[in-house]
Amino acid sequence: MSSPMFTVTAPPSTDIWRKPPNTNSFNAPTHALLPQGPVPLASFHRARVTFSGAWTTRYDQGGLLLHLTRAATRECHTSVQGSLLLIQIGTTIEVRREVDELGSSLWVYELVLGNSGDVLERHPLREVTWIFAEEEGWDIGLSAMAARPAKADDVVGPKELVVEFRNIEVYIHE
Repeated sequence: MSSPMFTVTAPPSTDIWRKPPNTNSFNAPTHALLPQGPVPLASFHRARVTFSGAWTTRYDQGGLLLHLTRAATRECHTSVQGSLLLIQIGTTIEVRREVDELGSSLWVYELVLGNSGDVLERHPLREVTWIFAEEEGWDIGLSAMAARPAKADDVVGPKELVVEFRNIEVYIHE
């Protein structure tokens, strides 16, 4: 499934950040990428998005939010990709399930695309090994997100961070 271009606007003091034992901030704006809502984790194959923004202030973020939930126990795990490295204008990130002799992992790649959208280069950024460890009973939601953790007085430039998302592709196995 693919989707048209859209923006997510983040005011100051917004973030998605969890650092036990006392930090649990989840107030950044998001835009759902799955119109039907979360799907079984076992059906997730890959998601790709190109995003850009005027990154003017420390910790400005844009990217893909993977939100895992287990309805029966209300457990929740969240992973944000996109703020883990210096993002350049028009960065394309792909998260995809990959299977090898050790099992399934989620790989995060930065893609270099050609003019027609074909992948010219795939740069591995991170392997997330735990996400598919127990798929039974877990659902995954996918959203575009933007966050500007700085307080308003510390923002350089416009107070709100506007992140543009385009070339969205999500592949779910039915």
